[in-house]
Amino acid sequence: MTRLQWPRIVARAADIVTGYDEVGGCTLRQAYYRLVVEGLIPHTASTYRRLSARLAQARREERFPDLIDPLREVHVPPAWPDAGAFLREAPDWFALDRTAGQATAIYVACEKDTLRAQLTGWLARPGIPVLVVRGFGSQSYAHVVRERTCRAVSTPARTTARTRRRWGGRTSRTT
Repeated sequence: MTRLQWPRIVARAADIVTGYDEVGGCTLRQAYYRLVVEGLIPHTASTYRRLSARLAQARREERFPDLIDPLREVHVPPAWPDAGAFLREAPDWFALDRTAGQATAIYVACEKDTLRAQLTGWLARPGIPVLVVRGFGSQSYAHVVRERTCRAVSTPARTTARTRRRWGGRTSRTT
């Protein structure tokens, strides 16, 4: 590959990141893979590190939109400047549990935490819960889902998992 054109790469990365604004943002890794697929950068660890450094510098200079970082979060309790502001926002906080009492409930699980922001952005309005398993199933998750789906239904819970994976060009499904 020829010498990387970093100003062009950073500008394209900014376009990619802002394209994810409506669904909760974009991670560095998502932007990296999009740039790789578009042929702007090679798929190497050193290029990933250089991209990270270039985008961090652009963010410090306020020339680049914020990326989401699913591993680091500042935990601040909700607060409002006054009671009126709270009352104006309260209706947006109220939501019924749409899975309560249903004979069938849909949960969406994904492996990568980088997809959490997009999935919750897409699925919050219909009230579909999202689980991030990070490569491994969890008995704790299974227990929470089972408890949530059984609490108001007289029939026992049944869990069906559907996955679709591509390995070596073949698609396999498990149910």
